[in-house]
Amino acid sequence: MAKFKRTLIPLSGIVYGEIIYWTTISSAIVVLFGTIKTFIEPHSALPPAYMLNAVLSGESVTNIWMNSPMGAVPNGHWYLSILSSGEGMTTAGLALGVFSIIPGTFISSFFLWRSNNRFFARLALAAAFITITSMVGVIPLPIG
Repeated sequence: MAKFKRTLIPLSGIVYGEIIYWTTISSAIVVLFGTIKTFIEPHSALPPAYMLNAVLSGESVTNIWMNSPMGAVPNGHWYLSILSSGEGMTTAGLALGVFSIIPGTFISSFFLWRSNNRFFARLALAAAFITITSMVGVIPLPIG
């Protein structure tokens, strides 16, 4: 006889976990290919040697961007214009990983609501809306 009973995992947790898991795996693959492409490309928009040296020497975020070939701190989804490059793919993969939270929380909030966990369903919706506003740029990044 088993000493401990197996805990039942709520359906909302399983749904959230599956969405986050598979989207994160997908985004990690995109980031991996983008990183490899960045180091292979002879002419890249953001040379990896410059970025690594600047970050490891302790330069500020603003100085790194201002001294980069881009010449300015990028706004919004800057990587979409260079999506075919390694930097664009890497950044898009990171954005996809962050984006995975949005469908995960929306769908899990539905299952939380159905299981009469109304408070947690509302919290999940609030988290999804905060993530959306951050992702579209309503809540700006603290760069500087």
